[in-house]
Amino acid sequence: MSTFDLPSPMWTAVRAASGAVGLPKRTLLHAGPPFVDPYQPSAPVLSSAVLACRHEGWSRDDAEAEAMILDGRVRLRSAHDFGVVTPLAEVVSPRTPLMAVMDANDGSRLAWSPLASGPGPQMRFGTRNAAVLDRHTWRDDVLAPMLSSALREPIDLVGPARAALDAGEDLHGNTATATAAIARVLDARLPRTAEGDDARAMLAASPLFFLTLWMAACRTLVMALAEGRPGLIVALAGNGIDVGIRLAGRPQQWITGPAAPPEGGRMDPSSTAAVSPMIGDSGVIDAAGFGGQRSEGSLARAHLLVPHAGLGASIGLDASQLVAADAPPIVNIGMIAADGLGGLLGRGVYRPPPELFRAAITETMARTMPT
Repeated sequence: MSTFDLPSPMWTAVRAASGAVGLPKRTLLHAGPPFVDPYQPSAPVLSSAVLACRHEGWSRDDAEAEAMILDGRVRLRSAHDFGVVTPLAEVVSPRTPLMAVMDANDGSRLAWSPLASGPGPQMRFGTRNAAVLDRHTWRDDVLAPMLSSALREPIDLVGPARAALDAGEDLHGNTATATAAIARVLDARLPRTAEGDDARAMLAASPLFFLTLWMAACRTLVMALAEGRPGLIVALAGNGIDVGIRLAGRPQQWITGPAAPPEGGRMDPSSTAAVSPMIGDSGVIDAAGFGGQRSEGSLARAHLLVPHAGLGASIGLDASQLVAADAPPIVNIGMIAADGLGGLLGRGVYRPPPELFRAAITETMARTMPT
């Protein structure tokens, strides 16, 4: 692949999920592979789904919302089925504003991710904190329309990402430099009103705003690398029960196994709350070559496939090479409470089981070899 052909992700739009990806009625999208039993999701996803039902006006209270999810009146589906990547335990509902990221060199490479709502309680942490509802109302009714207008001209994501990498950030656990670069572009485009100033303040107080944009961007990066590379990792995600990967040779097929919790430091060192097994779609960042692969402890770092001139970094991991070298990737990811109540506990590292990659290679190659 030449430098000219390298993907160039751009932030192009903000649209409600109902229209952006044709989200069916009474459907919520979650991270990772589909649940084996969609009526028994992981506790953090269930809590987020309860809040989403209330936000959509489908239920009067938590109890009614939970009953609707557990009896199937509200369906849970993998976000990947709709070209969406979502962080940690956040679920996407019809009203959710999604950010569109498109490869400027090929418009068919399009991915979506949820718009952040600023500091404070977050749905992605998997709790039932009702304060999330007020934040989402502001996000949907105030922030999203302003950003939609500001995106009449797309915003380049490669430049901000390169600035972050040059500053030593990994583009997963830390994205402050990239967020600041996006904020500077938006500053000139947002209205000089109280609402516009609120949006500016939100960006200034949200160093991880760039994270979900970069998740979608990394999905476009791996889509661009996929042709002719059946072993390329195009998804690495968890749902709080199982972890799964997808390879380019069979991009709709999940290879899954039991997920373990990430390990790392806690914000409250005295906390003994159980950590949820790996959850979130943000492992696509690490699979693309950022996040955990920016650490010295990553053996997979030596096997990144293609130098990206604009980013000043190599991107893409092939499961076949990682299996041969016994060098599974590292995922930098948040640690949230397993009970669906305690929220964010800290930042951690998840190490996928090597057998997951061996099984994926065996399955994918068996299905793609000519007969």
